[in-house]
Amino acid sequence: MPYADVNGAQLYYEQHGSGPDLVLAHGAGGNHLVWWQQIPEFAREFRCTIYDARGWGLSRGNMRAGRFAFGTDLIGLLDYLGIEQANFVAHSMAGRAMAGLTRLAPGRIQSLVLSGTNGGVANERIRALQDELRERRGGGGLREHALSDSFEARNPQLALLYRQFNSLNPPRPRGMLGRPPANYTGSMHELLSGTGAPMLFIVGEHDLITSPELIREAVVMVPGAQFHEVRDAGHSAYFEQPEDWNAAVLGFLRSAREGMRGK
Repeated sequence: MPYADVNGAQLYYEQHGSGPDLVLAHGAGGNHLVWWQQIPEFAREFRCTIYDARGWGLSRGNMRAGRFAFGTDLIGLLDYLGIEQANFVAHSMAGRAMAGLTRLAPGRIQSLVLSGTNGGVANERIRALQDELRERRGGGGLREHALSDSFEARNPQLALLYRQFNSLNPPRPRGMLGRPPANYTGSMHELLSGTGAPMLFIVGEHDLITSPELIREAVVMVPGAQFHEVRDAGHSAYFEQPEDWNAAVLGFLRSAREGMRGK
């Protein structure tokens, strides 16, 4: 199996298709397997790289490295694979990887899709909405809200498949993916805007982790960023409504590619 030795971790990765580079980074509830409804379609036009973050799926590495390892590990993987620039799709937790990439190597981003994540863009309204969402979710972890209730009722087999993918992930340190400290008031909007890269925020209509209202607030803070809401989907919109999600993301990627050719 293909592994990249990166920053003391062994990152599992796969590459499919040919064309411009597209890197897809999974959320906390997934791993490289969750992109099964995207790769067959996207690989017709792009060389798709999927991978497991350290401590997820088939990858291994010291989890005490913390949240900042997401970005440095991604950069290390790009170096290992010889990818100078790429288009990126980041779902949920992977927004942390994109934040690190944006801080440390912004020139490597040709375009960016932030799915079910605000990508570190924040203001007082966004923080208030995050608090409201936490109250609406009640007790339990975020994993319980990865899929919408309506999806689980309509598609028990696919809901089971999603949980089987998730079950392959080893346990992680408690609190590793929590919000920043309460006294942190930073935001990624200026750094994201400074990349000059085309950007799409995409979110499920019934997302209880990063709601459409929250994501719309983030979009306003990143001039030129696009927004798409996936109807009848929860947090894992790419999994629940792949036709809508794929069409929106592919349309954006094609437009971004044409824009690059025009420069």
